[in-house]
Amino acid sequence: MVNRRLLRVKAFQQMYAFWTQERAQYQLAFDGLQAIFQPDLSLMVAKEEQTPRLEGLRKLAEIQLNEFFQGVPTEESIPAESLEAAQSVYRVYQNNVAKIARDMRVNMVTEVESIYKQYLKLLFYLQNIPMIGQWDEQRRLLEKTIKTSQIANNKVLAILPKWKDLQSAFADNNIGWSEDEETLLKKLFLEGILPDDSFTSYLPEAGKDLVKDVEIVQYLLKNYLLKHPIMTAYFEEKDLNWHVNKDVIKSLSTKTFKVEALEDLSLQALAIQWDEDKLFFEELFDYCVKEDKSLTTWVNDQTKNWDSERLATSDLIILKMAVAEMIKFPSIPVKVSINEYIEVAKNYSTPKSGPFINGILDVVSVKLIGEKIIQKSGRGLIDIASK
Repeated sequence: MVNRRLLRVKAFQQMYAFWTQERAQYQLAFDGLQAIFQPDLSLMVAKEEQTPRLEGLRKLAEIQLNEFFQGVPTEESIPAESLEAAQSVYRVYQNNVAKIARDMRVNMVTEVESIYKQYLKLLFYLQNIPMIGQWDEQRRLLEKTIKTSQIANNKVLAILPKWKDLQSAFADNNIGWSEDEETLLKKLFLEGILPDDSFTSYLPEAGKDLVKDVEIVQYLLKNYLLKHPIMTAYFEEKDLNWHVNKDVIKSLSTKTFKVEALEDLSLQALAIQWDEDKLFFEELFDYCVKEDKSLTTWVNDQTKNWDSERLATSDLIILKMAVAEMIKFPSIPVKVSINEYIEVAKNYSTPKSGPFINGILDVVSVKLIGEKIIQKSGRGLIDIASK
């Protein structure tokens, strides 16, 4: 199932992508000033004569634009042309960044919810294995020493097309397959499943023992649909985050068939409390975007002795996310937040990031608790205050 550790990873990935795009928009704003103050070649004035004045206006506009970005109030008046240019490109920057944030917020939730569709897709593939077994036996004509159509006798696979909840889930999520996917599954069957002695030795016994029927379904799921190189390559091509998502899909599909009776079959939920987890996910992202300047200030205060060029961008994003979580969610203990982001750092930043993140967050959290910016109820506050 999806848990909050995975959501923190997903949020980190989105924040990294957001930071990259925000920096691009930042640079485009200055490029926009460069374009605004280009000489007008339609005038009866030589380019060389226009350039000094335009260059002066551009530099003043750059100063003003920097003040906008830093949130510094303007103390000196500048020419209207420079002010208007700075205001114009800054508005474009704000609008573009806001749109990027909105789109990413939607996409990150959609990407997590698509994990459930991938889970259903695996069940759909399983449901169609008997059809592929029938196709295989027919294609071999008289070479019928191995009767692959017998897989249809498997009681678990036989009940899948009759399982109303499953078929409704397929319909609601538009689960089916393309001709290419059918070809892929046939290739998997011929190159992987068919040569497997465990599979072929099971065929004559299909449907005779429910325990063995369940075991072969679990075996096919684990060793072929989730693990075989043919499927791994396919999923990695379709899903850039397959290396992260596959563990959730494996957990959901494995639990589906961990049964002792057919009546025990049930579809697994994406998460135990997805509505609450989704809200946490969205609010964490929103807070990081909205309060970026404050978060950056708090983190920079503790990292100012570090060479900024040596600080990994991923570390800075992880630190800001951790501080955001400690401030925004009073019910999550500080220690939990720190430990979770240490794990994110271990997997998605530099080899030395874990201890670095731990040290900085310890100091920042104590400071912000002292300033009552972080306010925890009960255990979360007691844990950090007792250090």
